[in-house]
Amino acid sequence: IREICRRADANVAAIHYHFGDKKRLYTAIFDTVFTLLHERRTSFLPADAPPQERLRIYIRALFEEIFCGDGDERRCTQLSAIYLMEMARPTEVLDRVVADHMRQDAEELYNIVGALLGEASTKDKVIDCSASVVGQILYYYQAEPIISRLHPDRPPVAQRIDDLVDHVWRFSLGGIDGHRGQL
Repeated sequence: IREICRRADANVAAIHYHFGDKKRLYTAIFDTVFTLLHERRTSFLPADAPPQERLRIYIRALFEEIFCGDGDERRCTQLSAIYLMEMARPTEVLDRVVADHMRQDAEELYNIVGALLGEASTKDKVIDCSASVVGQILYYYQAEPIISRLHPDRPPVAQRIDDLVDHVWRFSLGGIDGHRGQL
């Protein structure tokens, strides 16, 4: 906690007062981040829009969340480090984050994909197609150092968000369309 406070120029006593311990501080970081992201996404995701439009908005929001569409590169790097550490070495905080935040976002995507697949779709098909949508976006996030070395002539991912949103959206719609009506 002392190291965290030193780097954040914060008072150790204030951390103990507001959060109690390092675990609660760590949990509060995730709570704050995911609450802000959800509020931002839902303000752009009208429930009455056609599912194709909702999918495009969902993809854009996820790209912007992951690549910090607000332009704060330092904050983005810090959040990425926390996220990747939790994925590499999950703690009990991950269970809470999934239950309190990620499940709601996943259900949102399942509803969109389910509407695109139609009534004949199965829950497993909806989950797998949804994972394929998110997987495309996560590829650009997790493999960015490799992508930049494989294709040094191309602009960085963060500078190609509009093109990538369109690509992932069209590719996803084609894949979902290919699964429509299959059990």
